Amino acid sequence: MSITVGPEAFSLPLLHAAKYPDALVCGVLLGQVNNNGNINVTTGLALFHHWTSMTPMLEVALAQAELYATKKQLKIVGWYQANPGLKDNSLHENAIRVAEVIRRNVGHAVIFIVNNEKVGQLNDIKDGSVILPYTYSENQWKGTKQAFSKDSKITLTYDETYPKVRGMFSSGSYNRVVDFDEHLEDVSKDWLSSSAL
Repeated sequence: MSITVGPEAFSLPLLHAAKYPDALVCGVLLGQVNNNGNINVTTGLALFHHWTSMTPMLEVALAQAELYATKKQLKIVGWYQANPGLKDNSLHENAIRVAEVIRRNVGHAVIFIVNNEKVGQLNDIKDGSVILPYTYSENQWKGTKQAFSKDSKITLTYDETYPKVRGMFSSGSYNRVVDFDEHLEDVSKDWLSSSAL
């Protein structure tokens, strides 16, 4: 199985984490899965910075995300999460539970965990170590070493992704991320527009 990741899918988890640096943030990754099980992650939707566990709100958000994805001829292919602690890059049980639902629905899935320590060092990053991807194999979720390198099974679709992400941070694009939580607080805010940053 190989996974390709577009610049929007790579940048959204980082921008969402930057907007709420002290909160656990999470969302879904959208794309396609081909017949060989290869995943093309093209974009994502920011879901929460408050309600981050399996709750009725999560079920509503996932149902809305599924409708949006279907309308765009995409599928929910993964989950992303940034934990609240600077040094907490662990894969939490809630992320695994949601990713299991996604994996059952489409056959394969990926989890992105934001490496919070690296987000503050974006100017120095020349590799994908700012996102730690997990895939399911041998009946467990496993981290992928050397992700986003040319020799990895997880690669970027756009060679200039890192400069693009740095530009998005320097222009304050994280302020334009609207998640489902914000939409619930103010329905005039379009949480589905964050997929087109």
